[in-house]
Amino acid sequence: MNKVACIIVSYNPDRGIEKCFNSLINQVDKMFIVDNGSNGDRIKILKELKNSNANKVDLILNNENLGIATALNVGIKKALNEGYDWVITMDQDSKANDNMIEKMFEVYEGINLDERKDILSIFPNFVDERVQSIEENSEIKTYEYVDAEITSGNLLKTEVFDKVGFFDDSLFIDLVDTDFCMRLNEKNIKMIKVRDAILYHNLGESQAVKSGFLKFNTSNHSAIRRYYMTRNRFYTWEKYKDLNSFTLNRDKMLFKKEFVKVILGEKDKVNKIKMIFRGYKDYKKGIRGKLK
Repeated sequence: MNKVACIIVSYNPDRGIEKCFNSLINQVDKMFIVDNGSNGDRIKILKELKNSNANKVDLILNNENLGIATALNVGIKKALNEGYDWVITMDQDSKANDNMIEKMFEVYEGINLDERKDILSIFPNFVDERVQSIEENSEIKTYEYVDAEITSGNLLKTEVFDKVGFFDDSLFIDLVDTDFCMRLNEKNIKMIKVRDAILYHNLGESQAVKSGFLKFNTSNHSAIRRYYMTRNRFYTWEKYKDLNSFTLNRDKMLFKKEFVKVILGEKDKVNKIKMIFRGYKDYKKGIRGKLK
């Protein structure tokens, strides 16, 4: 029997986190909510969730925002100490389908043992409810191999942490998932994405922009996020330059497109451009961790 623990990382959550919690509480054996220094009113929401299922939920309150990687590692180490075979990592704004984890195991256990032994990471099929239906997102086969995906909804066999270590605390936020997946690739550890395991996840605060004759969508990330994205992108690209990863090659193209979109269509563009260049300078200086 597979013992599964869920780690939800929270930071000043609204009531939307209840959807994430409720979608998974009956699919896992234990829930660890790791909060990154939320204010008092938001902590109240988390304590309500803890009290709703006290024997099954651990609430871990960090005194400050330690970053997504450190928060994930805190929860994962708790799960390892309690002997769980698998952990699933979740963002506070994601919601799992009722049978998401069951579908993951169903496909995984249907793969022949010789092939399955190298698969230590299982991803769901990500669906953004605002822009597409499940049917429109179901072009993949029952499952497919991938070289990277996002952290939310990632089901990991706990032995993977003995092989590649934990998430990189020094990245703080952004590219944490990519860096971890690249380490799996380096060790020839396989990752699969399961078509019928559905995770509803909003992929950023996208907005439509018109600039002259051009119309396009932009992610509209904050200036501080642009800093981390830039710094950690260049660090990750350099670190894994010998992998020839599809994900990394695509990300280099996305960076150029995003930079143009910031200039043409985003608000607060001056600050965002400044933080992009600061991120690059800090990468060159070898600076990582939380921005001081």
